[in-house]
Amino acid sequence: VSCPRGHPSAVVIVLAAQPFSRLFRMSTGSSQQPGRQVLLIAVILVGLGVVMVYSSSSALASDRFDDSGFFLERQVFRALAGLVLMFVVARVPLTVLQYLARPLLLIGLALLVLVLAFGEGKGAQRWLPFSLPLSVTMSFQPSEFVKLALVLYLADVLVRKEERIGEWASGLAPRLAVIVIAQCLILMQPDLGTAVAIGLISFAVLWLGGAGSLHLAATALAAVPVVAISLYHSPYQLQRVLSYFRESNPLTDGFQITQSLLAFGSGGLVGVGLGNSMQKHFLPEPHTDFVFALVGEELGLAGTLSVIGLFAALSIHGYRIALSASTHHGFLVAAGTTLMICVYAVLNMGVVTGLVPTTGLPLPFISYGGSSLMWNLCGIGILVSVARDGIRAQAGHSSHSVPGRSGFSW
Repeated sequence: VSCPRGHPSAVVIVLAAQPFSRLFRMSTGSSQQPGRQVLLIAVILVGLGVVMVYSSSSALASDRFDDSGFFLERQVFRALAGLVLMFVVARVPLTVLQYLARPLLLIGLALLVLVLAFGEGKGAQRWLPFSLPLSVTMSFQPSEFVKLALVLYLADVLVRKEERIGEWASGLAPRLAVIVIAQCLILMQPDLGTAVAIGLISFAVLWLGGAGSLHLAATALAAVPVVAISLYHSPYQLQRVLSYFRESNPLTDGFQITQSLLAFGSGGLVGVGLGNSMQKHFLPEPHTDFVFALVGEELGLAGTLSVIGLFAALSIHGYRIALSASTHHGFLVAAGTTLMICVYAVLNMGVVTGLVPTTGLPLPFISYGGSSLMWNLCGIGILVSVARDGIRAQAGHSSHSVPGRSGFSW
């Protein structure tokens, strides 16, 4: 195994492989195939992300920090921390997650309030800074935590209020109020893309939990004026939407998407090779939201289809885990977590290819950034926890099965 340009930080990935393979076997068990598969897919995506972060950011890091591995070192640390978190969460029982659902959401909402008062960012207050030992300063994006907390909360409340969720006043409206509060706090940063993504994920979970389609459709229509107001008060967001619906100037408002499409076109079938991208010198922050374009340029159509295939496989195995869950709560948790990851992936790929307006959403596991990576890996751990719970329930049912009957229902 060779390190990118001989950089010593990449050795950490190799050294971590052996202990993580042992943790992989311990966390899943021998018979838990869907859980093992989502873990494997996540590890592959994280590994690809580390490689692409270095390949796309080395030139920028050299110019800005005089250190080509500046972003690589931070991403490797976050990846290792996220993988540890993933394996820990995989051992947490679903009952504990259900018990913690409401406290976690309250913590998330409190963090969204704090980020409005003390947050930082370029043009938007989205990150909370905090200090670590040895004078290390990092930042945390609360909205990434809130999207997972909302999934856990909705799964919990939809089970507890299952009989009334089809009603408006006592069932659906209070749940929608919680979602709207979270979205409004995110819109105030402002961050329209995250607010819309969280809305899509939440509505899908509510529908899976039994909410009426007409109620959800009416709520979606009522949200249109809110989006319009957000666009009116955020000129750069309005510019992004307008440039999507009209012919944009490739040197001004259409610069990012033009450079992104040039990257895809330059990649051809097999790409120009790792580290050989030209568009990384033109795309602003190429290692973040538009890293998928660099995958297309350096790894070609083969690389982009491989990434799409990995996310498709993740969604299929997440769906299998949801269907095999032993409880309705487990089904909603697994389905919501799978949606959380895949909705972000679809929106990011849509932005980078010009199919949807620019949103600023990261590509899960691959884009540079600690908050997205950590909480997506935590979501993978939750999927494994649901799979393990389903395996235990099936084993217990088999040992106490009645002749002539098979399976069980919720």
